[in-house]
Amino acid sequence: MVEQVILGIFLVLPLVIVATLFSDELWQEHRRRHPRDEQAAPIDWRHPLKRWRRGH
Repeated sequence: MVEQVILGIFLVLPLVIVATLFSDELWQEHRRRHPRDEQAAPIDWRHPLKRWRRGH
């Protein structure tokens, strides 16, 4: 039982890390592709996880 939990952690944790890094890269690419007008209201371009951590 303990071995299965440890194996599960070693299989799932790298997937979570890669998914987080990849989503941040996608967010930055989206930011570069869609520039804003100078008259438009500013947008908070931080990654959603970074906004969530700070509580905003």
